[in-house]
Amino acid sequence: MHNPLFWIEWLDRLDRVLSSARQDVAVLKRALSPRSLEAIERSKRQLAGLINDLRLLDRDVLAVSATSGADALQSALEATVAQLASLAEIRAASTPGLLDRMLASSDAALRDSCYEAAMLLAPHRRRA
Repeated sequence: MHNPLFWIEWLDRLDRVLSSARQDVAVLKRALSPRSLEAIERSKRQLAGLINDLRLLDRDVLAVSATSGADALQSALEATVAQLASLAEIRAASTPGLLDRMLASSDAALRDSCYEAAMLLAPHRRRA
């Protein structure tokens, strides 16, 4: 995937999936249900697919400093997928404190991924 437009399309998909996942976590905060857990699992799968696609994108089309940003984004996304996987496996009988901590961790991981994506899009100075 050597065309810079692939990055734009990929980032657009990423934005939609991250926004949806944050909404799913917010719903789960209100009510733990099989349906809300399925939504978390779906978000996890979508993010895992985006990570695989990120590995295929040509990082040579990015500025040098943005390339390290892509690495940071990939790490943040991998951490987010791990958090969502743990959250998707939670049991309804889990203690409320545990659920609250897991929800907070998942939301923080999603925010970190959003931040890293924003940093990737931030203007970079070119070296002369």
